[in-house]
This record gives sequence, structure tokens and C-alpha cells, in this order.
Amino acid sequence: MASLTIIQGNAQQTVPVDPDDLLSARLRQAVPAFALPCAGNHTCGKCRVQVSGAVEPPSAEECALLGEDALARGIRLACFCRLTGDAAVTLAATQDTPILAWNSTPPFARTETGCGFAVDIGTTTVAMQLFDRESGTVLAERLAENAQRGFGADVISRIEACKTEGLAVLSGRIRDQLEELAAACMQQAGVTHIEESVVTGNATMLHLFEGLDPAPLAVVPFNVQSHFGCMSRHTLAGAPVYLPRCVGAYVGADIICAILASDLLSGGVQLLADIGTNGEMALAQNGRLLCCATAAGPAFEGAGLSCGMPAAPGAVCAVTLQDGAPQFQTVQDAPIRGICGSGILDALAVMLETEAMDETGYLEEDFPLDTADLYITQRDVRQIQLAKSAVCAGILTLLEQASLPPETVTSFSVAGGFGSSMNMASASAIGLFPAALQQKTRFIGNGALGGASMLLMNRALRAQTEQMAREAEEISLSASPSFMDHYIDCMSFETF
Repeated sequence: MASLTIIQGNAQQTVPVDPDDLLSARLRQAVPAFALPCAGNHTCGKCRVQVSGAVEPPSAEECALLGEDALARGIRLACFCRLTGDAAVTLAATQDTPILAWNSTPPFARTETGCGFAVDIGTTTVAMQLFDRESGTVLAERLAENAQRGFGADVISRIEACKTEGLAVLSGRIRDQLEELAAACMQQAGVTHIEESVVTGNATMLHLFEGLDPAPLAVVPFNVQSHFGCMSRHTLAGAPVYLPRCVGAYVGADIICAILASDLLSGGVQLLADIGTNGEMALAQNGRLLCCATAAGPAFEGAGLSCGMPAAPGAVCAVTLQDGAPQFQTVQDAPIRGICGSGILDALAVMLETEAMDETGYLEEDFPLDTADLYITQRDVRQIQLAKSAVCAGILTLLEQASLPPETVTSFSVAGGFGSSMNMASASAIGLFPAALQQKTRFIGNGALGGASMLLMNRALRAQTEQMAREAEEISLSASPSFMDHYIDCMSFETF
């Protein structure tokens, strides 16, 4: 039997392989965190690895996705590459990201004692904070890419993977990851016991955590096995877990937690946009709460882009023009490794201003990120174009449903993985949000995590959010003719 040697940083392992094995299949088993954004459907070109040894030559389709330079350096796409004998593959070294889960919450009473975890299971990113519940102090935290990412970058891919790989595989993957993150936090903080955890996320992520079949979420009428708002049948670090209530199949517990963290129901016309792989929005007016969700895709969180990455050290997080030339700022001022969500918005605004890109999103040539190896490509622009159009159209549809123009909004809260560092002027310039909201914006960071922390430290808030979720009106964008009209109009990179 042949063998595959997997090299990642200073670590190395050897696994047996059979002839004609697909490299991506072996990596998904041996390296659970290995990402396949398109679920191995040969469309994204992101599963790049350096390969040597006995492998089949690249196909014309793989060559087209990689380009001559990458092929010359021994780069292959794992989803195409088939093994024919002994081989070796080198993966990028893992990056430890212990403290990037920023969020803000309104003042609230802390009624609980002991320690506990607040967790947000995002489709792309998992965030965890360990709290002293009495003082509200964060004792430790971790941010990691969702361990299910080898099964695709979006919820539909994960649901499909439950059919092919098995629900138990995906469910076990996320629960094992949370246990590992929790153990790391407890070791760092010197905590040996916790009282409870609150785990939030969209409906699909909570179904997978709980081990419930998410298949009905992907087909009309989008039924859910549970809306949650209950204690889990699983534990975390040996302690009970509370799961906040979802509104429906695509308006999950994460947006309910973000509504709590943003104090959306405190008065006036307030709007919330939680921008991640799933774009979820909420509008509050006179006690009425309207919600909707749109498939933004993972581009805003760095996934799916040719040089995209989370907001980790080395990610371009801001781009400005100085003397007509673009200047790049990275997280922790580390050498450029890629670009995250806030950086891509700035870059597109700069590309518009310098006419490197026109209003339709057309590029004459790739836009370099101050390095010979990293570029924003035409395909990257199209990914952002689809995502930003979905978000802006969702906001306009929500406002239209309430018969409110954007100008009437008194406060606009932005939550999500890149909200804390997003340049609102750039977002407005490329048409991510209506321009009337620019001066009314406040960023609340990871609102889902912030709301989960409030539920962890004040048990009475749980009943409040459960009632909020039951009474919220979910607007189905797929059934809204005006959403598609807005979606087409918002495709242009211009101010709306």
C-alpha cells in the first residue's frame, strides 16, 4: 500500500492511501481543518497545496484554475489531484488566533455566578469566550475556522454533506472542535470547572451541534426540527448548554442574540445587519420586529476569495490611497498573507476611485496586494458583487415591507466578523448599504457572541429572547418579487 506524507509547519504525519485516491478525501480525514470552500466541486480553486511524488498530471480544468506559475511551483488543487503511489503534500502552517472576538453590549444586570462559555458557531468562524459570570470578565477566548469547512463553505453544502458523509460526522466535527477550544480556554485561565454555556448560531449550525437532521432546512417549506430556546442534550466541558431560540430556518438564534446585544428594541426606527456567510437583518419600529436572511456567501469573511483569509495576523484589513497609490494595512502589522472582509471593501472602493475597476465590476487586469503573489481577481470581484447586492437588496426589501425609506432609520447597527474594522465610507461607495445609513452606523462586532454572553450572565434574558423570536415576523426574500428587482439594481458598484 502507498503512503501520503502530510507536512504542516513543524508537524508531519504519514497515512496509508490506495491508488486513485483523491487527495482532498485523504486530507479531509487526516486534517479535519483542511478547507474545501466549494465542497470539492472544482469551482473555487482554493484548496491549493504543494504536492510531490506519484500523482496524476493535472487536467486542463485544473490548469485553468491554477495558472502556469502555480503549476511550475508544484501547486495542485486537492479536489482534482489523484494519488498513484507514494506522495507528499505540504499545507500552510496553522495560525493560533487567541483573541479577536470583539463585541459590545448594552449595560445589563449580571445575575449568575461561576464561570461559563459564550459560543457563536458561525458557518465560517467559531468564536468562544470564557467568562467569570459574576464580574463579566473575559478569562480566555478563542477564534477558529469552523471545523466543518472541509465539507463546503455554506450551509447548503453542509446539509448536502450530511447526506453523503453522515450527520454524525458533521455533528461530531463541531462538537469535538468546541471541546478542544473549551479545553484550551480553561487551561489558559486556570479554570477547572464551569457552570454552564450558551451556544448560538444559525439554524443549520445549531441542528448540526444538536445532531438533528438539517435536510428540511434546504427544501420548501423550510421546516425546522427545532426552534431551540432550550437546554441541549449535549454538554460542553461537562456542563449544561443553553441554545437560544431561532425565528425560522434562515433567521437563526445568532440574529436574535445580535438583536439583544444591539438593544434594537429600545426605541425609534432601528436597523441591524449581521453580515457573515448568511446575511441576516432585523428592523424594529414601535415594538414590531421584522427579520430576513439572504445568502451572502462566505466572501465577506475571506472564504472563497483567491487570497482571502479571516482577520488574522497578516490579513489586509484596510486599504487607502496616498499620493494616488494604494497603501495596505494588515492585522497586527504583520507581513501580507491575504485579505479579509474589511480589506476587500476598501480595496474595491480604491479600485473604483482609481478606475482599475468600473461600476459593473469589470477588471482589465488583476489588482495586486503589494506583493508579487497575491491579487484580487475578476472572480473575487464577482463574489463580492453577488454578496453585497444580496445584502443591500435585503435591507431595501425589509424597509419597503415596513413602508420606510432609508432616511427614517435612526440607528443602524452592523454586526459580523468584519464589522469592527469596516470602513463605512467604502461600504457605501460600493453599494453594500444605502448611503443614507452611513452617518447613523455603529459597529457592535460579533453581536451573536455578545448576546450569548448576556444570556450566559443573566438567565432572565433567555425568556425575553425566546418571546422576541416567537413574535418576530420573518420576511421570505425568495418569495418577494421586489427583492429580485432590488438585487439586480444593486449589482452595480455605486452609491445607492
